[in-house]
Amino acid sequence: MRIFFDFDGVLIDSLKLWEKACEHAASKMNFQGIFPQNPYAKINPVSHKFIGESLGLNGVEFEKWADAYFLEHYRQLSFFEGTERILAALSEEFELYILSASSEIIVKNALENAGFLVYFRGLFCGQNKAEVLMRFGDGASVMIGDAISDVEAALRAGVFCIGVLWGWQDEEMLRQSSVCVKNHEELEFQIRKFYENHTND
Repeated sequence: MRIFFDFDGVLIDSLKLWEKACEHAASKMNFQGIFPQNPYAKINPVSHKFIGESLGLNGVEFEKWADAYFLEHYRQLSFFEGTERILAALSEEFELYILSASSEIIVKNALENAGFLVYFRGLFCGQNKAEVLMRFGDGASVMIGDAISDVEAALRAGVFCIGVLWGWQDEEMLRQSSVCVKNHEELEFQIRKFYENHTND
């Protein structure tokens, strides 16, 4: 019974810092246009490479600049209230993993800094999410995400998907989730409900 958590927007409140990181990257690459507010809101896939390309810039270089800025400033971030409690509770019963488009060094450093790394069995970072879920997930797995790319990866892999509504994309973008939740209490309830139903099947 494996639970896969997306990182940004699900566990850590990083949207504003990533926006600044993207603006910084665009500036470094001499972008002359108006940078969009919340560039993640309606995109698919949710990736910095894709944002860079959508601005007419080299996506790989854009991603490197954004990652570097974020890594310099991530210590100012905080995890969402309720994150530690739910991770501590779930890790006693289930295998927890991170499945994130962000680089492993960023995710690992942030988790270590908060003391949360101990709750996870492994980190899958910067990899194709659907392929990871197809390889390591199964009918008893759960994907928790805040973006359409998380939902589509779960659908491709046949994995139960919970969309969280405190993240980077709204309910319309997450409409194909198995279920959407508004807070950590609802999240834990839906996880336990899924496993209770799965056990009884």
